[in-house]
Amino acid sequence: MIGIGDLVWVKPWIDAAADQHDVVLMTKPSSHAHITMQEHINKNNQKKNMELHPLYRSMRGQKGKHDGISGIFRLARDIIKIKPDEVWIFHRSWRYAAAAWLARVKKRIGFGLGRQQWFLTEPSPIPDHMEGIHPRKAVASILNPQGICPKDTHPRLKANAEQIALAKATLPANTPTLIMGVGCSTADRRWSPKHFADVINWLHQSYPNYHIALCGGPDEQDIGEQVLKHVESKPDQVQLIFDQPLGVVVGILQLSALYIGNDTSLINIAAAVGTRCVRIYASSLPILSSEYITSLWPADKSRISVWGSIDDITPNDVIDAVKPLLN
Repeated sequence: MIGIGDLVWVKPWIDAAADQHDVVLMTKPSSHAHITMQEHINKNNQKKNMELHPLYRSMRGQKGKHDGISGIFRLARDIIKIKPDEVWIFHRSWRYAAAAWLARVKKRIGFGLGRQQWFLTEPSPIPDHMEGIHPRKAVASILNPQGICPKDTHPRLKANAEQIALAKATLPANTPTLIMGVGCSTADRRWSPKHFADVINWLHQSYPNYHIALCGGPDEQDIGEQVLKHVESKPDQVQLIFDQPLGVVVGILQLSALYIGNDTSLINIAAAVGTRCVRIYASSLPILSSEYITSLWPADKSRISVWGSIDDITPNDVIDAVKPLLN
């Protein structure tokens, strides 16, 4: 799994597996499993019912030791050291399955799409015509036959006491906070900074008691600064949070009254901690369906996935969605 959101999506099945088995979770560092799975591990990574091992492959354009043909053999050696009874592959890549096969793991299950099936011991439960299946459904389809059937399939995450304390120290006391997620991995999935500023201007007038914070990763701070340039009143009262560790961000989202923004890892975390969200979205890529998320799309559905169509969603559309959540 590449990102935080990918791991949060399938967390219910991993949680259920950890309740029944000792689990070794091998993920890319960018998934931040040490935070999203923190209830299953100790700080020093000593085993509770889960151990974490890094997977260094295709890390957002950067090559790692598990890339290429030689990387398959290195991954196989890492798997041999772990000595697993079974390997469950939550990805369509054949390379992970090949590494498990080279490591002679007795039971190997996965999505079984394309060449991956060659290296698995179990037949694929996913028909070929469902190759575009949502990752959550794909994981459910391979784990349900293994007896991993979580009663609650909504992701659940909770900040620990230390993270909550640091989050409280970051935010103003006794003031409701509204978080805006202004970044995203690709420009076509980012709402205009001017549109975010228009919503902030309305919030300052209509809900002056709310503290507003723009949030994202360190490489997204410039987007937050672009938003501030368009804020007409009280721009100094809009907080920028782009430098906090993920654990603190989990705490901030858990303490917040509402999340408004693009479909980033933040919205998946916000929904997982039980915070209401308004999602601004115009892509056909898979998303998390959640009782906590209200999704806004372009009115013209033929415009979905067209470059720039996210800005078909107007500030007034967002304001109309926000009003009932703040009243």
